[in-house]
Amino acid sequence: MKRSLWVAVGVGLVLVGCGKKAHESIAEKIIEHQMAKDGVKGHVDISGNKVTVETKDGTASYAAGAGTKVPDTFPKDVPVYGGASVLASVSVPDGNNLTLETKDGAEKVIAFYKSKLTGTGWHEELAMNQPTGSMLVYKKEQRTVSVVVSGSGDVTQISLTAANK
Repeated sequence: MKRSLWVAVGVGLVLVGCGKKAHESIAEKIIEHQMAKDGVKGHVDISGNKVTVETKDGTASYAAGAGTKVPDTFPKDVPVYGGASVLASVSVPDGNNLTLETKDGAEKVIAFYKSKLTGTGWHEELAMNQPTGSMLVYKKEQRTVSVVVSGSGDVTQISLTAANK
């Protein structure tokens, strides 16, 4: 089932740029048909820059492009870097991922996450610095947060993943 859900979201990503209602409806039906062939009953909704797939196992959604926001399902105790633009968001039943972009330097972003996560009860499991970027992993109860930060020129990208298990 998880494979079908990811395939459905992936196909939707390819088609999300079409933007025309007729294309969206056709894409929805194609994805739903493929899911049914895999034994998964579900509903697909493609609307503008967002794809949502609902099945008995939960809801998965992907959004990218202008106007993308932090989804309501994103954990409130995981800080989102202030002033960063949301490039993409993924929500699945077991977690969320955000791709963010800021003009602040990578060192400043890493310092922010180390301070904020530790200050809200998260425990550091891993901190790794490489010339191409840095990675932090924190745990709290049965949840994990990973922060991957990479800088390129004037822009720093942040991949923020919150997993429930």
